[in-house]
Amino acid sequence: MYEREKDLIELVFNERDNFLRYVRRKITDISDMDAEDIVADVVFNIYNKVSIGHHIESILAYAYGSVRNRIIDHLRLSRVLISLDKLDDSSGRALTDVIADPNANIEVQLLNDEMKQQLYLALMELDTKQRAVWVATEIERYTFKELSAKWGEPIGTLLSRKSRAAKILKMRLKDVR
Repeated sequence: MYEREKDLIELVFNERDNFLRYVRRKITDISDMDAEDIVADVVFNIYNKVSIGHHIESILAYAYGSVRNRIIDHLRLSRVLISLDKLDDSSGRALTDVIADPNANIEVQLLNDEMKQQLYLALMELDTKQRAVWVATEIERYTFKELSAKWGEPIGTLLSRKSRAAKILKMRLKDVR
């Protein structure tokens, strides 16, 4: 490890809390996580410059200048926060009531997402022609007659490919759900 990299590591070890206080002092409504993100981003960028041999006269001064610039960027790009307790103008209800779906079931949604991912992985394991027939008939809703005319393949061949694909998918997905 080069001497400048050691200097930077020592600087981060000694000055991290000071950097965080500096960020919190300049941006009063910032979360701890956002303040740490700003400091980490600056340290990462300085480390990259030091490791490629970029000459920095005073790492401490350069670090504070970089943190200041990152704070300015953060303030410039800050979004307007909307309170979820604020009443919606059109309905007179709180935004949490408007946004929330009382019928939503997170467990079902997670299981559906897991099933979709497992299906995708299983489809990727299929032979290309089997996958094409299965996707065309099950997802794109083509009939075998349409596929036969479009691809120039006999209907029996397409039926056979889909049958093999369905067996493989059933075997791969038997433990899901």
